[in-house]
Amino acid sequence: MRTRTYGCTILSALALLVAGCGGGSGADAEAVAWTDDVCGALSGFTLAAARQPRIDRTNPAAAVQGVSDYLASTSDGLQQSITALDAVGHSPVDGGDEYVARLGDTLARIRTSFEAARTQLASVDTTSPEVLATALPAATAPLQELRTMPSPTEGLGANEALRTASEQAVNCQQLRSVSSPAG
Repeated sequence: MRTRTYGCTILSALALLVAGCGGGSGADAEAVAWTDDVCGALSGFTLAAARQPRIDRTNPAAAVQGVSDYLASTSDGLQQSITALDAVGHSPVDGGDEYVARLGDTLARIRTSFEAARTQLASVDTTSPEVLATALPAATAPLQELRTMPSPTEGLGANEALRTASEQAVNCQQLRSVSSPAG
């Protein structure tokens, strides 16, 4: 199964999400607080995606259920992050509102892909190894779309104020430590 690959893909995407959380020093306190809220909003998704799905390779039904459970919890984490992003308020920094809008759109597309994969997994016949061998990759194909999505942090690095604020924001620092792949 390619579940570990998808988990690594997700963690790599998360690393890109917070790649902008580094840079100079001396940010405005209001910008730091707002950026901290933005990074805090991502924690629901980050924590859910960082968990590996439980896959019992000796039991096809349990393996499919493990992947489905992972997708469900990550989808829930995505929705929590989308809701939290909607609540961060207006950015005190030019370009911040546009960044949050792009980030929210990206998270919504990822959530749609996860839900599509879960829907397809629900119909997989786990009693036939031959059917399972073709149906499982087909059911998780929507997750492949994640590889072609642009980085939601595109353009953030060009915004010195947000980059500097995110370096000082505690939630951004924590987000980086959670989303950094362990090797």
